[in-house]
Amino acid sequence: MTLFLRDGDMTFAASGDLDPRNNTAPDRALFEIGSITKVFTALLLAVLVEEGRIDPDRPIRDLVSGLSDAPPWITPRNLATHTSGLPTIHMPLWKAVFCLPDDPYAAFSRRDLIDWLRIRGSTAPPRRQLHRYSNLGYGLLGEAMAMREGKPFSDLLAEKVLTPLGLTDTTADLTTAQQARFMQPFNVKDRPVVPWSFQAIAGAGCLRSTARDLGQFSSAVLKALAHPESALDRAICRSALPLVGLGPNGAHAPVTQCLGWLSIKLDREAPRMLFHNGGTAGSTCALYICPAANASALILSNRGVAAGMWSSAKWRRSDPDRAMSDVFASLSSSANATPSA
Repeated sequence: MTLFLRDGDMTFAASGDLDPRNNTAPDRALFEIGSITKVFTALLLAVLVEEGRIDPDRPIRDLVSGLSDAPPWITPRNLATHTSGLPTIHMPLWKAVFCLPDDPYAAFSRRDLIDWLRIRGSTAPPRRQLHRYSNLGYGLLGEAMAMREGKPFSDLLAEKVLTPLGLTDTTADLTTAQQARFMQPFNVKDRPVVPWSFQAIAGAGCLRSTARDLGQFSSAVLKALAHPESALDRAICRSALPLVGLGPNGAHAPVTQCLGWLSIKLDREAPRMLFHNGGTAGSTCALYICPAANASALILSNRGVAAGMWSSAKWRRSDPDRAMSDVFASLSSSANATPSA
């Protein structure tokens, strides 16, 4: 399932077969969106910062009493920019590579997270700030915000972000009607796999969504970046600010970490893109937003391309970032061209 958004107009295209029994329009089919969830988790942080409810640079152990065992250098900003020093996941890497459970995050509860921090919280701080992608860190960020506000993470996210944006099909908890529109995930061998479920790591990847909802979200992001009016608009702008340079020697080109988003500008002439992708055992997705072109592009698939070693390598070799950058550059040039007399 693909979406292309330009100047507010959405164009959808689909391949494959939907379940003929439910008569679902392709743009309303629900997919796992994996780590694109992080964009929404980071936006929730930005909303709470805008509301004055969280200081993003205060240690989380001081923000939430139940997280007193968290390392003292870890802040919400560290977690949202993958600079906390926490590992990628809560289990040893060898276990994740060779014997990852079918539903790897399902059993990891808030109690497990607190115990994990208690056992490892005395670890010495890193000598310098390093960028290390961390699902565990985003899970901790989501739980920290939920504990501070006294609400389950999914409820807080819906209240502060999803409902105000009108995203009625973006959720972690599908209704019966939504379940009928959910696309069964398959691995690269075309075998059905278990959709992933989450407890304490929900902030890293719990959401399901549709192409239409993500198109609506993209439109809201583009409008906010162009003309911020509301507190939510300002939070969207905050979430898109370049913060941690991932280029050579910390340069902000070609890639910079924002709150959730990656900001990509491949060369001097290329337009800036906001990007995040996602992958589970049976789903793969990617979302690009280009303010200069007033456009976005999305792909949703219920095939676990990202989870397969060879399939993900092939995907990377195809250089989708360059392909999208070229498309957006063309659109930006045509939009800025001066009409001839």
